[in-house]
Amino acid sequence: MLLLATILTLETVLQLAFPHLPKTLTQYMPQYLERTGHRLVTEHGAQEYPAGQVVEYDVTPLSGDMYQLTCISPADAQPFEPYRVSFKRDKHGFRNAEPWPEEVDMVVLGDSFTAAELVQRPFWQELSESMLVLAVPGTGTLEQQRLFDAFAVQRKPEIVVLAFFAGNDLSDNESFAEMTSAGLTKRDKLHRGKNPLDYSLVFRLLQYIAEATTTAPAHSCHYPIMAHTDPPTPVAFYRKFLPLLGTDRDALLQSKALQLTKQSISEMANALASYGAELLLLYIPQRAELYWNYLDEASKATIVAVESRDRRITGLDKIDENLSVQRDIMKQLAADLGVSFLDLTPPLADAIRAGQAPYFFADTHWNQQGHNVARNALLDFLNRSNLEK
Repeated sequence: MLLLATILTLETVLQLAFPHLPKTLTQYMPQYLERTGHRLVTEHGAQEYPAGQVVEYDVTPLSGDMYQLTCISPADAQPFEPYRVSFKRDKHGFRNAEPWPEEVDMVVLGDSFTAAELVQRPFWQELSESMLVLAVPGTGTLEQQRLFDAFAVQRKPEIVVLAFFAGNDLSDNESFAEMTSAGLTKRDKLHRGKNPLDYSLVFRLLQYIAEATTTAPAHSCHYPIMAHTDPPTPVAFYRKFLPLLGTDRDALLQSKALQLTKQSISEMANALASYGAELLLLYIPQRAELYWNYLDEASKATIVAVESRDRRITGLDKIDENLSVQRDIMKQLAADLGVSFLDLTPPLADAIRAGQAPYFFADTHWNQQGHNVARNALLDFLNRSNLEK
């Protein structure tokens, strides 16, 4: 009885302290988003980050999602000067000044690349004096269309920049469509199939301790691998993004995910065209698209062998021949729909050739250099295309 009372007391204390506990402990628990102020059930159907939240991030060499997503070690990190990012979210959880204007010149839609939580000056900053940024990490085109319908169209923007991330937007779109077709919300999906232990912080704490004291098998740790840039760059790729690079053109064209994406982009383009506005499709490559050809054949073979064996990922041996397939298809899709297309692959590749490192070492996302490259490319494109700044 004493042990049970102690466990219940500890559980109660931890639950009360939930928002203040280390993110590494709580972020994979089903109640995490709601307990930290996210809105998972909204009028428009897309999730929203905490309204009015004052955000302060300390970005250090240990920041980055790939420490958890791959076997990369903090000991491999490159020299890095820590800095702080601070901003305040608006009433819908976005990174806009308030009050929102009734009419805007530009709207920017996207996922975590656009939300840019770990940089102080995202690529969209100062593109226009009158704009809205509707970016939510973890969303794809279909969910972003909900935000477009709810907040953008009524404000009659002259241009909407839709940032498409080649890493997971297609899979996010298919997942969102399946969820909504089943009549589920994001909250339903998060809590579906969970049992009481999934919500227990005492149980999670024990799991965390066990994970922290368990060493991964040495044969599965093949990162970082050196890319032969000048200077050489240690890189790691997120394994869940890699299979798409090995998908051939016909398979991608026939996929449900691409059809859903095409329909969503088409609907947004038509809504804008109805009053003379334009859609710009901004293609954001995944990191491996830029660094794959800087690897030697032995490194490529290691990635293919280890990921295929340990993670049951297939098709990686086709990356060399299919590396640009998704990019080419999205470019053709934009042409078919009559919308503008800006591929950020060339300017990012130019930056890498010039000796820059546009990505955080242990993150799938751009650092400030990457955002600067994207901003310059976008400004140049808007000016050359005579689109409104």
